[in-house]
This record gives sequence, C-alpha cells and structure tokens, in this order.
Amino acid sequence: MQKSKLMLFLSTAAVTLSVFIFTAACHKTSTSTNEDTTPATDYSVAEKTFNDVQTVSDQAATVNGNMAFRTTATTGSGCATVTHSFNGTDSVLTIDFGLTDCLCHDGSYRRGQIIVTYTGHYADSGSVHNITFNNFFHNDNQVTGTKTVTNMGHNSSGQIYFDVTINCSIIKANGETHTANWNRVRTWVTQGTPNVYQITGSGTLVRPNGKTVSVNITNPLVMASDCRWIEAGTVVYTLPNGLNRTLNYGNTALCDDLAQLTLPNGTTQNITLK
Repeated sequence: MQKSKLMLFLSTAAVTLSVFIFTAACHKTSTSTNEDTTPATDYSVAEKTFNDVQTVSDQAATVNGNMAFRTTATTGSGCATVTHSFNGTDSVLTIDFGLTDCLCHDGSYRRGQIIVTYTGHYADSGSVHNITFNNFFHNDNQVTGTKTVTNMGHNSSGQIYFDVTINCSIIKANGETHTANWNRVRTWVTQGTPNVYQITGSGTLVRPNGKTVSVNITNPLVMASDCRWIEAGTVVYTLPNGLNRTLNYGNTALCDDLAQLTLPNGTTQNITLK
C-alpha cells in the first residue's frame, strides 16, 4: 500500500515537472522571438528616417527664396517654409515644418526644422552638406545629431551618388533612444516622381539597453520619395551574442510595410514595419 502511494506520488511529480519544463521552454522561446524581431523594426525606422531627411533637403534646395514648400498632396501652399541664408562663407538651408505636425506627401508627419549647411553650389560635385536638426520630429520620433553628405558626382552608369556619414539618434515617442553610426553610399537611380534611391553600406546601431548591433547591407536597399517604407533589399545584422539575423524587404521594389526576418536556425518570420 505504501509502495503504491509512493509510486503514485512520483508519477504525479514527474508529470508536474514535465508540464513546468514545457511551459518554461515555451515562454523562453516566445521571449527570444520578441527580442529577435525588435532590432529589425528599430533598424528599419532609423534607416528610412535618415534617408528621408536627405530627400527632403534635396527637394527643398530647388525652392528659390523664402517661400512655402509644397510637401502635401492636398495643400497647395504647403506646410514647410524654406529659407536660404548665409553664415560667413557657408550657405544655410532651413526647412521649417512648424511647431505642429504636418502631413507630407509620403504619408509621414513632420514638425520642427532641418538645417543644411554647405559651401558652394548645393548640387555641385564635391559639395559637402552638413545636416542638423532643431526639434525635428518624424512621425513623433525626434531626430538629433549630424548627417554629412558629400556629392561624389556621377558613377560609371551616369547616376549621381553620395558618400554619407550618419552620427544621429532617434528618440522614439516612448522615450527610447537608438543611436546610429553608419557609412552609406546613396545612389540616385531614378529622377522624377517619385525619386528612387539605392543605399549600401554598414555601421552600428546602439539600442536603448546599451547593446550594439552591427548592420551590413548585403543587397542594396531601394527607397522611393513617395513611400513610407523600404521597398526592397537585404540587411544582415549581428546581435551582441554574435548570431546573425537576415532582414529581407523583397527582391522587387514594392511599397508595403512587410519584410521577412530569418533567424540563425533558418526559421523565418514575417514582420510589419512601422
């Protein structure tokens, strides 16, 4: 009788322990998955935001004098004011979106100022543009720091391309800060409506927890001036534990908010971009 009770107790304990281990394992897997996808979405927001800053600056440079800059599809007079001024030998281009959000033609909201300082003619080969920010927000994410753009002239295909250094941070609406230290080559592949660019390069992204993620663009990213998201291309990023993740925006340029993340074990996950 006692032996039977002992066997029943051991059997019950074994089942309970198995359930506990299974539950804990499932919970761990779920947590790990969340940790894997977060850097991907954070990176996507940063990459697109920093690219858009240059696109807006280039468009604003074509505006003559102090006048309204048409940035929305519905407002004829625009919601940003472009000002050209001088600071010693430097020219200064200020794009002021005002103190409240303005809905731009690409579906993004912007407020605050983008300030571009440069010497010589804006579009000349060899010209250097230093882009800074004054309380500038893109979709409620504040952008700070400096982006330096050098016009490298035309490549062998006759396309204008730029050497870009980014030392900027994005302070998200929830207070989290993501800091990028990137080197990029930005090629203007299509001029018109929309303008289309290809982006290559590498660098690091420091996340809110202080951990550094290494980023390497393995297939050129495709971005259009009328789309909120990265349209195509592939990025490999390496987490502090040394494991790689591959973020694929697709092989064909398509303006949607979808991408696919591949984990080191080959598992793929569909993610929605912000």
